[in-house]
Order: sequence, then C-alpha cells, then structure tokens
Amino acid sequence: MKLTNNTILITGGTSGIGLALAERLDEADNQIIILGRNQTKLTQVQQRHPKFATYQADVSRPETLAALPSWLKTHYPKLNIVINSAGTMRAFSLFDESVSVNALVSDIQTNLIGTIAVDKLLINQLRTQPEALIVNISSGLANLGVATHPSYSASKAGVHMFTDALHEQLQSIGATQVHVMELVPPMVAETNLESVSSTTAPGNMKLPDLITAALKGMNQDKKRVNPGLSKGMRLAGKIAPDPAEHRLATTMIPQYFPNGLI
Repeated sequence: MKLTNNTILITGGTSGIGLALAERLDEADNQIIILGRNQTKLTQVQQRHPKFATYQADVSRPETLAALPSWLKTHYPKLNIVINSAGTMRAFSLFDESVSVNALVSDIQTNLIGTIAVDKLLINQLRTQPEALIVNISSGLANLGVATHPSYSASKAGVHMFTDALHEQLQSIGATQVHVMELVPPMVAETNLESVSSTTAPGNMKLPDLITAALKGMNQDKKRVNPGLSKGMRLAGKIAPDPAEHRLATTMIPQYFPNGLI
C-alpha cells in the first residue's frame, strides 16, 4: 500500500497515536480527515494544521456517525484509508460500589463498538477504491488480559477478533484490494491515556518509534504489527497465558490500587 496521495480518515486524531499518525502521513501529501468528539480540540488541531479536515462525532455513540458516510462521499469521495485510533483506558476495581455499569463498559463502547461502527459504515465505500486500507488499533493487552483494566482488555481482545473476521470476509468476497491491519501497541506513555504511565517505565515504547513501525507495516500490507513488547506479549498469550496474566496482576494491582481493591 503506497502511503502518498491518499485520503485518510483517522478517528481519535486530536491526540496520541491518532494525531502522531496524522502528522507523519501529512508529510507524504495525503489528505487528512480528523474525527473527534471534542470540537474545541478539533479546532485547535486544525489551527495547527490548516490542511486537515475535521468531523465531529463520538464513536462510542454510533448514532452520531449516521451522516458520516454521505458526508465523505460528497466531500471526500476518494477516501481509501481508515485508521481507528479513538480509545480510552480506565482502571477499575470491580468491588467499588461507586463505579457504575455505564462507567465500567465505557472503554468497550469507545474501543470496540466505535471501531466496529466506523468499519461497518465505511467498508462499502472503501471497496469502490482501487486500493484501500483499514487499520484497527488494539493493544498488547488484547493478548494478555490485565486485572486492573478488565473492560479495556476485553475491548481490545474484541478489536483483535473483529479485525480478523473483517479480513477473512474481505478475502472471501475477493476484495483483496482492501487491506486490513491490526496495530498492537505496547505501553506508549506519551499517549497520555493514563496519568499512572511513565515514559521511564520498563517496556514503554516511544511514540515516534511506534509510528515508524505502524507506517512500515501499512506500506508492506502486514496483517498485524506487534511492535516492542507486544511481540513478547502475543507469544506469552499463546504458550503460557495464565501465569503471565497472574504476574501482570500481582505487579499492577498494587500500582493502581495502593490501598487495595476493597
């Protein structure tokens, strides 16, 4: 997949991995469209990058995406790359009575339901292009669940499974011009998903290095990119998931819940 002269929609593109990808891809003469839920942040990004187009919607609420396909067909009919980068990550104690069910499933609404909704709404438009690409961003925690983030881990495992299903359905109908890639980041503290994360933490990957790995994978039509520690997490998830998840739990529960889960 060539990474020049494309029309690219990036969800969650006002910060973190989404914005970093947008800025790097902008250097290669691509038309960038940023989708986000916060209009103030969209305006700030557009002020810094006047060539970017923006669209306000909240992927965790699929009804806000209803007009997106027709808007794209009207204004950006050559859309051929979609990157699902919108994401949230929250630590929860399942025993905390102040945590509502809505809060508990919020990561699933954004990370999984949002990804499914965007892909479903745009897949047929992408099929009309000579060559197209969908990038769904999961996590190393799709391969090893972590006790501190039960909903996040579940959501990213779902993204992994959904991305595989999408790839196989496209293959089944012969739509091989639509590439599908799962990007599986390890911890990247610069995304600021959590204040607990530190750029000096063991296993942390620098954001520019992740972007370089992602673009290389996109260019080479990789089905899955496991950069940094994610490669080891995928292997551990295959050969010894139970002890690996237990080690993660014993390390991270005291870090996130120093006063205990109860």
